[in-house]
Amino acid sequence: MEVINLGIVINNKGEVLIIKRKMPEKGKSGKILVWAFPGGKQESGETRESAVEREVLMETGYKVKAVKQISMRIHPDTGALVIYHLCELLEENQIQPLSEPHEIEEIKWIKKEKIKNYFTTDIDPQVQKLLGI
Repeated sequence: MEVINLGIVINNKGEVLIIKRKMPEKGKSGKILVWAFPGGKQESGETRESAVEREVLMETGYKVKAVKQISMRIHPDTGALVIYHLCELLEENQIQPLSEPHEIEEIKWIKKEKIKNYFTTDIDPQVQKLLGI
């Protein structure tokens, strides 16, 4: 089973970091996944925390530290095991160019209450609770 670690990154303005995929993914329900929290596949021998930190940096250029695991579930649209992590933003400015420009079309900081305007799939209940949405 594919293991995906996603980072919930909140800046000092209370905005959440999201990414827009260049290649939208079609879920089992027929919904198209375009916007997502940054993150990706955990590699062999890698911890969940180091996986999410590496993936957020690669996809967004932001350096983060995994603070705590929020939730874990089998995603209803992809069937992957998804682990959600609250991440602390270590640098307010992007510290490197994207190393995955072929995957990421756009990076955006949005107000928490606007997330549902971007996401086409359900948002994990524990993530919703953490964000107060």
